[in-house]
Amino acid sequence: MVHKVRSSLAELLDSIGADPTRPQQIARQFGLNKNLTWKISKTLCESDPFSAIQHIPGKPGLNILIRTLLKAGAPAAAIDGARASFAEFDNLVATHAGDRETLHIMLSNLTDDGEQQRGEAHRRLAFRGNSAIWGVQTKIQLTANFIAPGEKPDMADLAWLSGLIGFRRLRNDVPWTIASARKAVDNGTVLPVGTIEPIDPDHAGDDVAPLVGKFCSKNLPEIRSITTPEGMLRYELSEGPVGNTAAVSCVVGLFGRSFVQRFRSFDDTIGEHYARLYTPAEMLIHDLFVHEDLDYAMDPAITLYSHLPGGPIFPAGGRECGILPLQERVHELGRGPNAVLTPEIPRYREMLQNVFDRLDWDVNRFHGYRFKMLYPPVPSLAVLHYPLPDKT
Repeated sequence: MVHKVRSSLAELLDSIGADPTRPQQIARQFGLNKNLTWKISKTLCESDPFSAIQHIPGKPGLNILIRTLLKAGAPAAAIDGARASFAEFDNLVATHAGDRETLHIMLSNLTDDGEQQRGEAHRRLAFRGNSAIWGVQTKIQLTANFIAPGEKPDMADLAWLSGLIGFRRLRNDVPWTIASARKAVDNGTVLPVGTIEPIDPDHAGDDVAPLVGKFCSKNLPEIRSITTPEGMLRYELSEGPVGNTAAVSCVVGLFGRSFVQRFRSFDDTIGEHYARLYTPAEMLIHDLFVHEDLDYAMDPAITLYSHLPGGPIFPAGGRECGILPLQERVHELGRGPNAVLTPEIPRYREMLQNVFDRLDWDVNRFHGYRFKMLYPPVPSLAVLHYPLPDKT
């Protein structure tokens, strides 16, 4: 129900070009109370649905919002959708809790807001320092993985998007890696990457970076492809100008047919999807979309590993070494395209649909999962993982 409320509210704002990540701008643009627009922003941008519930506007606030946006030209379908979803939510509250305050009490034990906020405050300071040291920063680091049955019965297809949204340099002499690919078994032994193809056929070829072109900035510097001695394929953004006017967004998209094992073997027992955190970022969005036939990959767990070179580095160092504290959790996004609420990334649903279309997958057969973290520590590795099943 919360997913439906948030989705309908996002569609309503999108219909009149309002950015939910900028509540003060919405207040000025439409003459709305700042407290109301702050609640709307928190409702949409909280990664934890249980935390988002406490910010959902009440009936008076909703009525003010709808009247204002109706005058601003919001279409009737978007207005009706918001009204219907809020009415269903109010009925759910009345049935199970009686009122909003009681519902908040019921849900309070399901969140770790206090510790999470303290962790964010420390990481924000680290973000500022790392930005100055390394000379770069980005608003969002995006990693999205997709897994579905392959043509070979023991194998699964894999696709992934990896990119930096709002990346900018603070020094002009800094090249920077924007994406990488690597395959390994449990103990860290590197496997050949195998045959991979670009999501965007217009960016195919040995001398072309596999960008998803229509979701990248037009003013991108040169992107170099590098294979490291350790067997990692890396895409590196060359040096360039500094500041907001030179900020760019770049997304790499790749896929491999029958690319990973579906069943465990003696040296490969865990399915894993990495987000390599080397760029000072305001936010990490790490998504996983699982085909309904691969039920073993649903309900993935998250582990955050240190990648400081002075200690044991995952995976070669072992699964129990270098684990960093983590209050944030993986949240289920639901099934189908309407469940993927991401106001922080313009046209994100369209970006995902582009992947499903390219691989000829039905988006409605996929379940989504998300790990979201503000100011992720660098260098580290965020790993979504699940046990592989035995072959029956």
